[in-house]
Amino acid sequence: MQPSEANHASSQGHLNQESRWHSVWRMLGIVVLLWFLAQFVVLIAAGFLDGDLNGEFGPLDGGLILAGSICSAPMVLLLLAIRRPKLEHIIVAQPDASGTQVHSLPNTRILQTPVPTTMRQYIVRSRHPLRVPIAKHLWMLFLGGVIISSIAFAPLLLDSSNVLFLLLAVCVAVPAWLVGFSTPVFAWWSFSASRFQLTTNRQQGEAMLIAGMLSTFPALIINSFIAPGTVLLLSGGDVSATTVENITIIISAPVGEEICKALAVLSLSSMIDSKRRGFQVGFTVGLGFALLENLQYILFSLFAGEFVAISYGLTSIVRGIGSIPGHALWTACSGYAIGHMLEQRKFGIQPKFDTWGLVNPMTGETTTISANPSTYLTQSFLVKKSELQLPTSIPVMLGMAMFGHAFWNGSSVLISHLALNLSPALGLILDLTWIVILITLLWTIGRFVISAAMEEKTVT
Repeated sequence: MQPSEANHASSQGHLNQESRWHSVWRMLGIVVLLWFLAQFVVLIAAGFLDGDLNGEFGPLDGGLILAGSICSAPMVLLLLAIRRPKLEHIIVAQPDASGTQVHSLPNTRILQTPVPTTMRQYIVRSRHPLRVPIAKHLWMLFLGGVIISSIAFAPLLLDSSNVLFLLLAVCVAVPAWLVGFSTPVFAWWSFSASRFQLTTNRQQGEAMLIAGMLSTFPALIINSFIAPGTVLLLSGGDVSATTVENITIIISAPVGEEICKALAVLSLSSMIDSKRRGFQVGFTVGLGFALLENLQYILFSLFAGEFVAISYGLTSIVRGIGSIPGHALWTACSGYAIGHMLEQRKFGIQPKFDTWGLVNPMTGETTTISANPSTYLTQSFLVKKSELQLPTSIPVMLGMAMFGHAFWNGSSVLISHLALNLSPALGLILDLTWIVILITLLWTIGRFVISAAMEEKTVT
């Protein structure tokens, strides 16, 4: 075996041994860390915008700012430590008549080559392809976990004061929470990684998801302080809490969240070289946003008392197949337009990934070596060929994302309001029926949008 072949085989062996769950566990730890960090970021924002927490702007509270800053500092440092670049030591041995056959390596190792060679060593950032679990396995884990957890919670419907029933619910709560909020997001992540026909390394894939999580921070501040404070300011305080909440859900959340997610996509512009890549980045950023948001929704569903089995089961399923892909699809539309803008600026020149250029920092010498990036065999997502042509204007696509988000939120609020005037049974049926309609619309539109984005048809 030639030296270069040996090095390549060793690299492939290391890659094959790496667990597909590696990135999942990392993201699970990071999202929990960011959720705690978000609470302190909100505390800092409250100190600046609403010190007395009454919904109106002011006064400034230095105590809240100081407390939030002190508590968040170690979490920020921990996040930076987790996200520090992963480095790899690459050794390149090339045949050279003036070279030697024995080379000293670090850690008292010796490399012997069958022919005289010259050895060069480089430190580069890790470029391992993104490997995530198969989507089918994640969906099986999700559905199995939700069903088993709901069955464990069900006895509380019969007797919520029974100590054994309560103990069983407490034991199941944490794994149920973890499975309920995370596995559907990772299943959609796996879907995008395998179906979008784009080679993505692990560092890029994780960065997209984390950018989406971080975009929830400004969105939280907008929805918690800026939107309510603005409504109360413009109305002179003569408005009900329900009205403020509805305006936040129907207007502030779609507008603020989609802008924050679009900015997160734009922050990853160095990764985007085409409309298709922009769509993929937007889709993954949307998943990151949904991951942190879903953590809180599923957590709240576990505090429904004796009805926790129903609350947890419905919330997990509806968000898993509805809200999560909704966030991803809406942001993907913005990402597609951002990708078009960046593609135009780069004059359509796209980087090639068939070779790597290694630069020796001491001599400035560049060595080109072959790379074998992972590619994905893909299939069309339900639609073999889409005749849909997607706009490439950022305002248009961002507006479409906001409209889709607002329609989902606004229609849900309206149906819930109508259901209050019906009997509990009829109200529940009405709510569930509309949820099914919304999810059906999302999936129907989504299959055409994704297929069109992958074909990269454009409108001038």
